[in-house]
Amino acid sequence: MISYLNKRYKMNKCECSQCKNREYDISEYLVLEDDLKILDNERPLGISGHLRVKDEAMSLAECIDSCIDFLDELIITYNTSSDNTEEILKNYEKKYPEKIKLFHYKPNIIRYNKDEYNTKYSQIHYLDNYYNYGLIKIKYKYYVKIDADQIYFTDKLLKLRELLILDINQIKLSNNINKLLLINKIAWCIPIKKLRNKFRTYCIRKYFNKDKNYIYNGDENILSLDDFILLSRKRHSDKNISYDLAGFNLILHNNKLYLDTYWPMNGGRFDHVLYQASYSNKYFMNEIFEVNQTPHNRIILGMFWVHFGNIKHNFQYDDSFYLLEYNDIKNSKVENFSHKMKNIDNDDKIEKYIRDNTFIKYFDEDKKYLNNVFYNKYLTKPLDYAIKNNDELVNLYGKTIITVK
Repeated sequence: MISYLNKRYKMNKCECSQCKNREYDISEYLVLEDDLKILDNERPLGISGHLRVKDEAMSLAECIDSCIDFLDELIITYNTSSDNTEEILKNYEKKYPEKIKLFHYKPNIIRYNKDEYNTKYSQIHYLDNYYNYGLIKIKYKYYVKIDADQIYFTDKLLKLRELLILDINQIKLSNNINKLLLINKIAWCIPIKKLRNKFRTYCIRKYFNKDKNYIYNGDENILSLDDFILLSRKRHSDKNISYDLAGFNLILHNNKLYLDTYWPMNGGRFDHVLYQASYSNKYFMNEIFEVNQTPHNRIILGMFWVHFGNIKHNFQYDDSFYLLEYNDIKNSKVENFSHKMKNIDNDDKIEKYIRDNTFIKYFDEDKKYLNNVFYNKYLTKPLDYAIKNNDELVNLYGKTIITVK
């Protein structure tokens, strides 16, 4: 049987103990090119979330509760865990039976090694196959990855959902959107880029009440978030837009919760994207991680969650210099600590653009979600878990002490 599968699926013999012991039917987990083509079929309007899980008991429940109303379905694929992750998942399958679809992915995931890929181990043990296994199960038009160490701002997600579900051809656009569309339409008639940008800047200063020092640098800096999303949908086909989402990086210090001001943003680098998935968006392996190509019109929308990954992996500072206490975030402005943020080399223009146009722009707007209600509802239990189970987390993920220089 194994040799038949190897021949049929062009697989080399796998050397892992699971495959040798025939603990599962390989064909149940192997994702083929023909399987991926289902993504090009028409799907109803809605949002499919995809959660991949292993050893996530710390914040799994809060993750699901905070995002489930945003989704039409949540595809959950999970590896066997050493904590009570599976128990939590089965309870939540009962809690949200209309939305949660649970799949146990039995092959263990093995760290990718290009020299061993498809020689020593079967592709069912690599992240790209694991991700594609869940991807092909989606039912709805939009697709977004959900991470178990992210706890979401439900209200902001629901606003995004509302704007995506609208029929863009049936709604009346705001005066600001129409003004900007007209300015840009006229500007593109000017063949010289320098003059075109000067025209845009002049019009935006005049019609959007910007001061004389304003320099045009993107529609997201002119419009409200709602208008920015609707303008993007008006300009581009929905299937050609990637909505890039980010979150706040939180960290523990002396058992208290802080914002990491050295590296304050999680995501926002085209790795947490909401888009209409197709065959061309399948996952594949690069040198380290699974990656995929997403639609090229990338729209950055700011902060949608808090990230507990650094807490889970026990990243800690030896000093409080880079830390902003949770209760102080709402009264802080980004300019108060932007000098502490990771120094980005000017040669890395993409990273610099992402930081300047995501965190710096959205911090003052999105910090409102980091309030006591959110803390008490979603953060108290994961924090208690992290503190009480620190030894177990260290055994799973190790511990890193970051020295302040």
